[in-house]
Amino acid sequence: MVLLSDFLLFATTSLVFSITCLCILLRFRMNDAYISAFLTVLVPLSLQMALTLLVTYLTRSLPPQTLASQSYEIFALGATLFSVLLTTVLLLMMSRYLIQLLPATKKQKQLGNRILSLLVLLFFLLSLWVILAKNEGSWPSALLVTISYHFFSGSMFFIIHAILSLVFVKRATTWEEERLLKGFIYTFFPLIFLFPLDILFFRTGPFKLVYLSFAVLSVYLYYYISRRYFITYEETSDVDSSEGKQFGLSSREEEVLALLIQGLSNQEIAKQLYISANTVKTHIKNIYAKMGVNNRAQLFSSLKH
Repeated sequence: MVLLSDFLLFATTSLVFSITCLCILLRFRMNDAYISAFLTVLVPLSLQMALTLLVTYLTRSLPPQTLASQSYEIFALGATLFSVLLTTVLLLMMSRYLIQLLPATKKQKQLGNRILSLLVLLFFLLSLWVILAKNEGSWPSALLVTISYHFFSGSMFFIIHAILSLVFVKRATTWEEERLLKGFIYTFFPLIFLFPLDILFFRTGPFKLVYLSFAVLSVYLYYYISRRYFITYEETSDVDSSEGKQFGLSSREEEVLALLIQGLSNQEIAKQLYISANTVKTHIKNIYAKMGVNNRAQLFSSLKH
């Protein structure tokens, strides 16, 4: 069980760190609001996972006299407070990002921000009180309690995020909103079942099954980024919509094609052209048929050549 726990902790940390590095690179390449928003969540998450991995390694590899030294006591104090701060920042940033993503009114978003911010603040204060009460004058002990239980407990907040996403996903007006809200649902709803398993089998270890949700989040974000960035930004960089004329497209289909090249979703195209989303789908289907392609990637490739 220990080997399995260590492997899952390392694999999850690696996935989260990898997607964070990818977002940082893309942030320097383009000024994209979605990438910037992802980083507000991924950076504290990566640091928290890395800290968990580091503390796990140190407590197993360092000799007892080192673990009992004053220098490690100072390290444990700093690591404990840093871990609590990282978890709090992660919960706050994730909550604010979700609220901004929801297709809700301005007043609803303001109310949601206030409620979730208050809950996160209460969790932060309660965490400090519990950790100070449990340390018994030993910060290394407090660090172990923090690494084993604090981040795990804070992850329960994400169930609220999954429920909110489920309520609002049908109101999404853009491809981005719909995909990201579904990502919250797929990632965090399984926590309802993972928490009891953790309590039964992984309660005392540094790794918890709920951390797998962050691995799923990393994979989902990679899928989203690859769809949005590599297709929308890279594949359309040298695409000319005028090339569609040779395929016998109608004037309306040429308008739809031009907006597809700009990276707009079906809903966004419908709004801009004042037509229904189903009509947009029909136009896109006709465009694919006339050009002999099956998806946007093939469409952009055909226009390039």
